[in-house]
Amino acid sequence: MKNRSILLAIGIAVAILSFWLENPVDTRVSHAPGTVPAIIAADNGAGFERVRLAGIVREVTAYNVGVREQTSDDPCIGAAGQDLCRLVGEGRSVCAANFVALGTVLRIAEYGECVVLDRMNPRFAHRVDIAMKEDAVEEALEFGLKKRVVEVKN
Repeated sequence: MKNRSILLAIGIAVAILSFWLENPVDTRVSHAPGTVPAIIAADNGAGFERVRLAGIVREVTAYNVGVREQTSDDPCIGAAGQDLCRLVGEGRSVCAANFVALGTVLRIAEYGECVVLDRMNPRFAHRVDIAMKEDAVEEALEFGLKKRVVEVKN
């Protein structure tokens, strides 16, 4: 009976830890935008090492500027008023996000940096949408939805 209780407690602890690692930010805790309020531990094979995340885990997607079905009636003009089709065509890294001011630079893990020059539908309040060229629809679809650490640079 005692072993059963211990196994049950371990199972519950593992389930809670697993959920917490998938969702490392408790939104009820007040913290600065772009930061993680707690230090997490990662097993490095020789024990536990403390690792501090520089950002917050967010959903990251991609969209195609210039495609009316994915944007608005004026598909090349972003919320900041700039011609996103031209900027993306020049190789500039542009994204859309609602949780920071226009002009903010975001660093996205496994992607790099982008400048927020567009907004998204309000239902995507915590998502980042990376702008891609109009003719890269397949690339945007292939990008899909990813969870990445996003850091606010400025």
